[in-house]
Amino acid sequence: MKPKTPSHPSHPSSRGARLCDETRLSGALLPSRMRPLMLLAALGIAAGGMLGQPAHLDAQVTEPPPPLAERSIEFPDFQEFTLDNGLRVVILPYGTQPVMSARLYVPGGRAYTSPDRAGMAELTAEVLTRGTESRTAAEISEAIEGVGGSLSASAGQDFFTVSTTALVEHMDTAFDLLQDVVRQAIFPDDEVELARRQYLSGLQAQLGQPQSIVQRRFSAVVYGEDHPYGWNETPASVESITRDEISNFRDEVLHPSGALLLVAGQVDASEVEERVRRHLSDWDGRDRIELEFPDPPVRDEARIYLVHRPGSVQSVFGVGHIGVPPGHPDYFPLVVMNRVLGGGADSRLFQILREERGWTYGAYSQLTRPADVGVWRAITEVRTEVTDSTLVELLHQMERIREEPVPPEELDAARNYMAGSFPLRLETADQVAGQLATPLLLDLSLDDVTRYPERIRAVSGEEVQRVAREHLHPDRAAIIVVGDGAQILEKLEGIAPIELFDIRGEALTRDDVLGQGELTAWDASRLQEGIRRYDLYFQGNPMGSAEYRLEEADGIWTSSSVLTSPAGSQESLVRFSAEDFAPLGLEQELSQGPADIRANVRVEAGRLMGDVQLPEQLGGPREYDQELAPGVLLPGMEELVLSVADLEEGARFSIPYIDLTRGEQVTLEARVTGRESIQVSAGSFETWVVELSGGDTPLTLYLRVDAPHVMIRQEFQGQPVRLDLTSLGSL
Repeated sequence: MKPKTPSHPSHPSSRGARLCDETRLSGALLPSRMRPLMLLAALGIAAGGMLGQPAHLDAQVTEPPPPLAERSIEFPDFQEFTLDNGLRVVILPYGTQPVMSARLYVPGGRAYTSPDRAGMAELTAEVLTRGTESRTAAEISEAIEGVGGSLSASAGQDFFTVSTTALVEHMDTAFDLLQDVVRQAIFPDDEVELARRQYLSGLQAQLGQPQSIVQRRFSAVVYGEDHPYGWNETPASVESITRDEISNFRDEVLHPSGALLLVAGQVDASEVEERVRRHLSDWDGRDRIELEFPDPPVRDEARIYLVHRPGSVQSVFGVGHIGVPPGHPDYFPLVVMNRVLGGGADSRLFQILREERGWTYGAYSQLTRPADVGVWRAITEVRTEVTDSTLVELLHQMERIREEPVPPEELDAARNYMAGSFPLRLETADQVAGQLATPLLLDLSLDDVTRYPERIRAVSGEEVQRVAREHLHPDRAAIIVVGDGAQILEKLEGIAPIELFDIRGEALTRDDVLGQGELTAWDASRLQEGIRRYDLYFQGNPMGSAEYRLEEADGIWTSSSVLTSPAGSQESLVRFSAEDFAPLGLEQELSQGPADIRANVRVEAGRLMGDVQLPEQLGGPREYDQELAPGVLLPGMEELVLSVADLEEGARFSIPYIDLTRGEQVTLEARVTGRESIQVSAGSFETWVVELSGGDTPLTLYLRVDAPHVMIRQEFQGQPVRLDLTSLGSL
């Protein structure tokens, strides 16, 4: 399909993102963090003479000095041997500091789990160093930190890694601790649960970040549901993993057969070998697990996978497809091609989308090299209004490098940068070991590292164009877009076929995105007067409290709230009709750090009037005298309308409200995702779980099943903050 070419602005109104993100706490205006203003060094340059720089220096320099002659690279020698148990050991004496590092690589990363237990490898790695048969977690920490070293474990896509560093004189301690956690970790129940809670908190944060959503959706689409690279951990998969399963996973993957131990530093090879044999020669285990990767799905057209994130002011892209396996003969021409197209700040995507168009802070592309087939993908994020223009330009640049020869000067710049910067990756023993690990683990030629500059410089312009034509396919690309579907869907429909999803990956319809949802009218008579009190928790610790009061008089409901915490305080009062929720007015005061926000607005004859006092970073004071569309609510009313809604699993609601900081209407999307029994200080409750998106921070509300659906708990997705009900009473 030939992409359409939309018109796009030649003078973008803004090249940057907003200076401040805002968190809506209980429907209120709560700035959660303010990005520091970045001061440029232009003043120092302009006043160079005042700062001690000779005033005549600029006049003497008419052109940059010529580059220094390229230094030859002498890759350090290394020694290699294999223990009888199958452990492959590589020793790399290198460096000037008396420090050693040891990395144990074992085939056994995320690819070695299953879809319903995604997250197993990461949890195993997190708990591996938290207790063994002979040491507690505290004793392990004290032992390695006592010698100024480190000990950690991690799980990547294909390999499980255990790493340690120490001064050379404490090598024995480092190796003893490494073998202890690898062979005798016991995974204490309390440490497993702590790691699980930390993992879930981080996962919750990922699900609120559009960049993470793009990555998850891209992997799922490109690799498919049968390939382990396409599996993503979910809260359900992490919750389901037991301590015994973690222990069994360790037993399955952590064994010497097929493992690689890479030791680097200012070490004596014979001394390292003696210690390795002493600590690891009697390590037994099963045979190496050989994975058989299924073929990824075959793509026959470009297709857009639009993840609807209501309220997003930017669209985040991931565009690409399957690449090549690690040993493919076209790998080096492909990395040069990628450098030209999107591999750095001087690449085409960066220069065109950022420097020429001003649509983004950055645009890049990458070629991955895992154990199985990798991917090529381009990534960027742009303002909502230029989403379609960006996609058309990105696809055009993919097609351009296929059809047009790369000019010699552009090719030289790419090759020179890649070859010339390579020595910077070899400055320390640990860096050299990292470079050496890739070919050793992937069974590649060591020439990939030792002759890297030579191989890069040998790539010709003809090869770049050939591999682009053979391996780059804009007409078959998977196009992941995370953004406000209501704003961008119709603009994208003429570019390629579209599939729609919510942020959790569930399919949506066009009406779900563009329609008004199920909201037609709300029955305010179903509300009940009362007082609710909550505790505010941060990272599981009580950090404040809140009180909500709802009362009715003379046909008007008044909802007031007070929230206090060490970070600040907030008071809010909103009034609306007791018949149909028609908003009447809002008074609000917020103090948080240096921020002081006050709002005083009213609705008269369908017009919103009043003012909001905002810090300059949020745009300064704002006056209101504008029409308020029927059905549009004021901040803080969304929880109240949901309390009278007909909730059932799968139900969706659209809740339009006026964002007083931006001065524009925003539509919240509420979706009932299930039921859950929860325990809070006020008691045990059956609740509906409602995901609320479209504001600055997605929320999860736990609403009492019995009507009115009182809020029992509120969680802030991506932040370790929640409100828990402590008491519920009448006025």
